[in-house]
Amino acid sequence: GTLVAVYHTINERMDDVIARQWTPDNSIFAAFVSFSSLVTAFRTSNALNRYTESSMYLHKLSAQWFDAASTLIAFCRHATASPADVEMFQHVLIRLLSLQNGLCLESLQNGDDGEHDDGFRFQILGSNDLDEASQVVIASSRNKPECVFQMIQCLVVDAQVAGVLNVPPPILSRSYQELGAGLVTYGEAKKLAFVPLPFAYKAISSVIMLCALVYVPLMMAMGTTGPVAAFFMSSLGIFLLWLVNGVSEALDNPFKKEARSLDASSAQEHLNQLLLQLLHHARTACPVVDTANLHQKRRSRLVTSESLAGWSRAMNARATASHGRAPLEKEEGQEETDED
Repeated sequence: GTLVAVYHTINERMDDVIARQWTPDNSIFAAFVSFSSLVTAFRTSNALNRYTESSMYLHKLSAQWFDAASTLIAFCRHATASPADVEMFQHVLIRLLSLQNGLCLESLQNGDDGEHDDGFRFQILGSNDLDEASQVVIASSRNKPECVFQMIQCLVVDAQVAGVLNVPPPILSRSYQELGAGLVTYGEAKKLAFVPLPFAYKAISSVIMLCALVYVPLMMAMGTTGPVAAFFMSSLGIFLLWLVNGVSEALDNPFKKEARSLDASSAQEHLNQLLLQLLHHARTACPVVDTANLHQKRRSRLVTSESLAGWSRAMNARATASHGRAPLEKEEGQEETDED
């Protein structure tokens, strides 16, 4: 901006001699602006698509792990094995699924760059509670998410043979399908973390940015009426152009903490809360309806969205009066988390 202001002042004192000799024609500048706009629009559109897909994969991955955990814990309700074996299976399952999701997110965050000390820190439910041999196998594996996935599948097979999962095999296959879908989602998300934009497009964008750094200020100096206007207009134009390009480069891998777009650690914490909730309510009785209301010939009372919050507060107050504290408070602190 300062150089443009100086250039504008000198050019005015020399009766536009410099501008006539060094400034290109307006038609050439229009062609350059059109070409740079197309490249910038493509770069921005690609970055936005990568962000939206990454956001979808982030939440879809957690939902699929939770779905698998929910069905497997539900299948334990009529187990023929001892309660101790059932409890062991459930505790190991939620720890492995929490570890699985954390390892997937860490792999997506690092991409091909290796490990980073300044990235997201993911909380894992009781990973140190696993036996030492399993921890050594996972830590020494080159593909940790796939290693934990195989452990989960083996855990489910052993639980079925031991009578912990007392359901027919066709129904149990639902859990295997959801586990497999989670791994497939992780594989699809890897294309955004491990496959960057082609180098040719990056090179073209860099060349355009450098050309604009020289070309645009000259044209701004010719199209403004004074050095102050030339300073602000050229600075603003170049700043916006480089800002859009910088945002697009940061979104090449939206899973990174440097991208400042997705909060992967919050997604991991939310999954941990869901897994703890599953474990806490594993033996909760199925809901029933008050039989006194079944025979009354009256219209059922509906709970609307406006009164749903008040209904929740009333249920928590009733639970607090009956048990001394609310169910959600009992759930907190039941499991300790470790940072991976």
